Amino acid sequence: MEEESKIAEEVISRVNDTCKDTLGIMLDTENWKNYPPITPGLPEERIQDILNERVKQCHIFLLMLYRRYGSVEPGQTKSNTEREVEIAIKRLQEKRQLMFLSYFKNIPPNIDPGTQQRKVKRLRESLRKQGIWFSKYSSQHEFRSLLAHDLYNTVLRFRFSKSKYKAISDFWQLGVTEEDERNQAPRLLIVYPPVSTAFMGQEDRDRLWLRRLVPNVVFEDFKAMQKIEKSLRLIGFRNFKFFSTASAPTEMEHVNRLWLCLPRNPEGLRHLQRYERKAKFRFTPAVGDSGAELHWRRSLRHNEFFRVHSPLAKYLEEQRHDKAGGEWSLDKARVIAKDFAVIARFSDTSRGAEAAKESGTLKDYFVAGIRGLGTWGAAWYLDRRYNKFRNCEEDQTIQILLEVTYRDERIVEVEDVSDKPEEYFAEQNRIESVREFILKSRKIS
Repeated sequence: MEEESKIAEEVISRVNDTCKDTLGIMLDTENWKNYPPITPGLPEERIQDILNERVKQCHIFLLMLYRRYGSVEPGQTKSNTEREVEIAIKRLQEKRQLMFLSYFKNIPPNIDPGTQQRKVKRLRESLRKQGIWFSKYSSQHEFRSLLAHDLYNTVLRFRFSKSKYKAISDFWQLGVTEEDERNQAPRLLIVYPPVSTAFMGQEDRDRLWLRRLVPNVVFEDFKAMQKIEKSLRLIGFRNFKFFSTASAPTEMEHVNRLWLCLPRNPEGLRHLQRYERKAKFRFTPAVGDSGAELHWRRSLRHNEFFRVHSPLAKYLEEQRHDKAGGEWSLDKARVIAKDFAVIARFSDTSRGAEAAKESGTLKDYFVAGIRGLGTWGAAWYLDRRYNKFRNCEEDQTIQILLEVTYRDERIVEVEDVSDKPEEYFAEQNRIESVREFILKSRKIS
């Protein structure tokens, strides 16, 4: 299937070039042949286990088969291809966002088809029984035509998913002021905190800006910005810009604003104070050895806030105590971790009701974790749990407390814990609970 693989790469590249700007969707090909050499991080782990994890993260699974269904490695009962297909089908059964595109090259009549061909035939029958569509083809030209058609159709379905489009649109209900004469349409400014020089060596601090065009960004903040941009492009909104706290423009009062990672964003903290009476949360920045804190109240009727600490440091210490120092390595990323965050939206009513009726109320959005992981998780929640925002009214206040779970370089779950009592968060920070969750997560995986 070497030629088909080349054709697939070409078609994906062409569809990507067409769609990335016009539809705001970019296709990244995950082909194991393009990976650099990988050393497994765990004693019992194989290269295929790493590839299987990549399959779990994909949005489109492309299967091409002819006569063979793959060879079985020592110690396994199924081929690598079989295992990948089973993972993709399981994700379909779990109703994950996945498109399964499968193509079978026609096999000439054969009196004795052999074990491999029989496996391929059984797979086709299994897909048919499960209602998973597949195509058959005879020539490479036919395959190219089928794949191009199906891929364009798939991208359009992602772009115009009515359910997600509607829910995301309900979250991003932006206003515009009369003073903002340059734009008749809404604008959104996204303000993030750059990496503090406190984390750099003395030499780096002295000469850092000689070698940089813009400030460095925390990786978790960058992932959050990617998710936010993805949701905005999904609804066709392009009028947004990113600014660091060091370069925030003076026109902030005339546009919609989104504040990232509040514990490190002093301007965002000051802005949050204007919603002091209606906010169910506030943040305390890290001071010295004291880490940042989130303060939460379960309803506006409760005047008392309780503290929510991030257990992230305990998770990292527990799993990395023998891996400190040195260069970054894959085993340092293979960890379980948790953090807490807030995703919120407030309507800025300072202009008065009449102005709001004419052009919509300006909005302040807060996407903020106690640590960077939480910020990433809050943006992930907007992208993956978008149904939470369905049918939100234009001026409805949104405030959700989130628990973010990370495993092996990716976020695996974000849950709404807004109604949990204070005791729950104290329990999540106990070292015994941390160890128990790590053990449980490893067993499940």
